[in-house]
Amino acid sequence: MRPTQSTSHPYVYRTPRGSLRGLEYQDIAGNPVLYRFTKVPYALPPVGSRRWRRPQPLPSDFSFNDAASGEPGDYTKFGPICPQPKYAHGLALIENPDSAPPIENVQDEDCLYLNIWVPAGPKPSGGWPVQFFIHGGWLQVGDAMQGHAHDPFDLLANTTPRIVVSPTHRLNLFGFLAGEDLASLHEDPAPSNYGFWDQRCALEWTAQHIEQFGGNPKNITVGGLSAGANSTFFQLNYDSQLPVEQRLIRRVFLWSNAVAIQPNSSTSPVLTSQFNELCSVFGIPGTATPAEKLAALRKIPAPELVSALSKLKMHTFRASTDEDFVNATLLASLHSGTFTTRLFRNGTSVLLGEVSDEKELYKLVNPPANYDDLVTQLVNYYPPPVVQALLPLYNVPDKTSTDAAAWAEVFCQIVGDGQVHASVRGLTHVLLNPPSRPGVTPLPPSRVHRYRIAWRAKVLDNWYKAEAKVFHSADIPIWWASGWRYDYTDGDKGVVKKFLEPFGQFLDGKQVDWPCSGEDRLRLLDQDGEIHEDVVDELWERGLQVWNAVWDAQKATVVKEDETGGQGN
Repeated sequence: MRPTQSTSHPYVYRTPRGSLRGLEYQDIAGNPVLYRFTKVPYALPPVGSRRWRRPQPLPSDFSFNDAASGEPGDYTKFGPICPQPKYAHGLALIENPDSAPPIENVQDEDCLYLNIWVPAGPKPSGGWPVQFFIHGGWLQVGDAMQGHAHDPFDLLANTTPRIVVSPTHRLNLFGFLAGEDLASLHEDPAPSNYGFWDQRCALEWTAQHIEQFGGNPKNITVGGLSAGANSTFFQLNYDSQLPVEQRLIRRVFLWSNAVAIQPNSSTSPVLTSQFNELCSVFGIPGTATPAEKLAALRKIPAPELVSALSKLKMHTFRASTDEDFVNATLLASLHSGTFTTRLFRNGTSVLLGEVSDEKELYKLVNPPANYDDLVTQLVNYYPPPVVQALLPLYNVPDKTSTDAAAWAEVFCQIVGDGQVHASVRGLTHVLLNPPSRPGVTPLPPSRVHRYRIAWRAKVLDNWYKAEAKVFHSADIPIWWASGWRYDYTDGDKGVVKKFLEPFGQFLDGKQVDWPCSGEDRLRLLDQDGEIHEDVVDELWERGLQVWNAVWDAQKATVVKEDETGGQGN
């Protein structure tokens, strides 16, 4: 990697709540481009008795100043990230580790912090638009843009200015542990989804305080990549049902993910079994009371809990239907048109899409080696009935096969479709063409924007292995313009700027130049770096086939809505 084309300098920013000592980043000519403030707390540390509890807000008299000295607080270094396992898939994709050296982030349960990037220069009337970004990582790993690939310096220097806010939040078992035992203790109104509550708390903090940084609290766009897009969908669903005065989300961007399933109930046998399996790893007896189990788990150091993940059959912790953040009628509302109608009435716009070779990354993450392993790994993603509905749609090897590559290939195809290709197309379909029935209103095409990325700059072959193509998350250097740091040519920079221009309009709340004449049309960035508008989606029919199969597997058991769009029998 070339030396960065910026320099950083100490910078003190003063607000009515105190002063922050951050960093001013300048271009090579010495012109200020942005101010960065990191490790900004948005909730109390979720440690001790607050482990597996909803985030607790900061005290009302919180100040940015250093508590001991009263001087400006230090916001120059990235804060800790949620304790998490390390996966080797990233290393498997890196061609030359020296070209993109990773930043080693400290892991600690005290991880509820925001990172904020503010454009230099005078703010526009009303304040800067705000891009609230939720990171990816399967809800198991990740950080709040605390690495080179997510550095937005060149983005803010060369494209639409905006404030970027990204929160750390709880992940894996810290963020999504569930089960009957947790629910029976009634410590919170509903169990689990602590990571989603963290994200919501961070969003509420942003809406309350971003004006002090020059941002417009009425112009917040929420989104993310992969698990960040998945999280965004759940955040949108929750936000869209709140009273008008509490809604915060105007627009969402879903990069390579959406939602096609109703998550398991927080008290389901599947998640209760997962909770008990975790207890058994640490010798906590099944005969113990729920309070005794939880007390014992809370005493276990975080690194030991992370180490236990590799010992679990159900090693992945995900969203659950808790009847509070994730309502039981979620999936029914998608297919009935109620969800779409809420978005129409709320004035919500959606941008969503994918890259051309999503599955290549999934091939490297916990690939199965046989049929039973395939089913187990898929159940870490989807409810068992969905898994059984998906398998007939693919060329699954004979159960006696020992061909590891074949098992990895079918696994990545199923997950690539379920997580991205089918969920994105299915969501597009229900947004633009919901069932025709009284009270249901589709979103107009001017508020739904689809894309597909099949291009990666040739220079990225020095960063990622060429055979991985445009794999899941390989579009990061485009969305954050971080490819500038990896010797993008002037032609490459032109491609990125042209592709991002309508996304800047989207963030700014302006009319978006993103023409698509039908639900099966999209904006394509092709292999040669050419942008084509209103292109026929060649994967449309296949995506809807998988989407419908997933729905058919669940529709008999999901909670239906009553005539008002609420919960029914």
